[in-house]
Amino acid sequence: MLQTRSSGLLLHITSLPSAHGVGDLGPEAYRFADFLEAAGQAYWQILPLTPLDPGSGFSPYSSPSAFAGNTLMISLERLVDEGWLQADDLAVFNQQPVQDVTVSEAPAASGDVTPSVLSGPLTIAPSTLHAAWIKKRPLLRQAAEAFLNDGTAAQRSEYERFCGAQAHWLDEYALFTALQDATGEPYWLRWPGELMRREPTALATHTEQLRHELEVIKVLQFFFLKQWNELVAYCYAKKIHFIGDIPIYVQLNSADVWANPALFKLDNDFQPLFVAGAPPDYFSEYGQRWGNPIYDWAEHERTDFSWWMRRIRHQQSLYSLTRLDHFLGFYEYWEIPASEPTARVGEWIKAPFEAFMRSMYRQFVQLPIIAEDLGAKAADIQPQLRHYAIPGMRVVQFGFGDDQPTSSYAVHNHTENMVVYSGTHDNNTTLGWFRESDEELRGRIRDYLGFDVTEENIVDQMIRLTMRSVGRLAILPIQDVLNLDETHRMNTPGQGGRSWQWRLQPDQLTVEVAEKLLALTRLTGRV
Repeated sequence: MLQTRSSGLLLHITSLPSAHGVGDLGPEAYRFADFLEAAGQAYWQILPLTPLDPGSGFSPYSSPSAFAGNTLMISLERLVDEGWLQADDLAVFNQQPVQDVTVSEAPAASGDVTPSVLSGPLTIAPSTLHAAWIKKRPLLRQAAEAFLNDGTAAQRSEYERFCGAQAHWLDEYALFTALQDATGEPYWLRWPGELMRREPTALATHTEQLRHELEVIKVLQFFFLKQWNELVAYCYAKKIHFIGDIPIYVQLNSADVWANPALFKLDNDFQPLFVAGAPPDYFSEYGQRWGNPIYDWAEHERTDFSWWMRRIRHQQSLYSLTRLDHFLGFYEYWEIPASEPTARVGEWIKAPFEAFMRSMYRQFVQLPIIAEDLGAKAADIQPQLRHYAIPGMRVVQFGFGDDQPTSSYAVHNHTENMVVYSGTHDNNTTLGWFRESDEELRGRIRDYLGFDVTEENIVDQMIRLTMRSVGRLAILPIQDVLNLDETHRMNTPGQGGRSWQWRLQPDQLTVEVAEKLLALTRLTGRV
């Protein structure tokens, strides 16, 4: 499917610099797009854009909706530009403390975006996403109220078109979110029985009572998608494309499960009969018990996978390419009885992969997806990926094990139709990985490269290996481009709220960094 050699960088939106405690779709996103252009990159890969859940450690892979946007990413500067907030509101807001954040000066307004790869004069320390959300939420609501009160006829018409086009998920998500606030109970399985069971009379009554709240929630989703589409258009003009991400599973406490319980293996009280995870392996004695409810694939097949088709179509409207997380789960998945506290007890269950793929190809002329095919059973899915010409992933860090001569991750075994990474959001940075490596691993790296490797040269060499790969698309985490150590890791699986907090500093994207990356990109034929 991948037709030409190209490359890109991995940086999530929340990791952008911002004066407001968390990266957003404002000025710094546009400056990063400028940096990508200056560095000769064609792709910007991000993590899921869906809302975050405090109960799940703010992981972007555990969301209360598979469709909604993360309103924490809405740019306050752009709301000021559009008149839904006043500059004075932002000045007062910026004077309020955010935990662990110091700001010397706010960024320029979105209308002042320049082609320079240098960012504005911000000094920002890491902050928690939760603290940023607590601070930002009232101002977002204020902007939504201003839109509802003062929006012009043309603006309201655009909003109504958005509501109609997104109704297949927006109405349920808005009601789900409003009911969480109205009941004071964020967990839908503890709602009153008539709401938990979705009795039509109760839903109709609460929909009427919460009409204004529903509008506020929908307006914020409108703001998010509008700002996202504007950033996409800006990037497209620079020939930069987005790679998005779909987690295969959804969390139990989500609008998706509440609205579609028949699509999951639940008992009569809507409790999961089975949960998702991965069996024990070399890295985990007890396996991984993710806890997501398992899909009732027979019901999905009966409906011709209509929920999945809507989900894929929605993703295609957001991104040029979409990474399907845990692609193995479409073919075979580890099913754990919900009563089991770990993943040690479970069994591999076949999913209706061929029927799913046939349905996909009936729905879509093209299937611009990347399969996340990492893990112990990655080999099992390779024949299917080759058959359907779906590119998989190869992580260069994984190519220095005992099986190096035959490892599919080793650069000499790469093939063209794949996406090659120096590392991913789940890995340590390359410098951190090298620091943690033992002498045996360092010996294999030295033998493979043909010279001694040190902390001073390992990152540069791993980036060069990644870019020299025959794989047509190469992706580098921005941490590797900046030669950052293990303290800048985005996620350590199992660490919960201690992950996902990393933020780029605004002075790190220099002209020199862009020029060095551009030279390597040209040298390896990826411009």
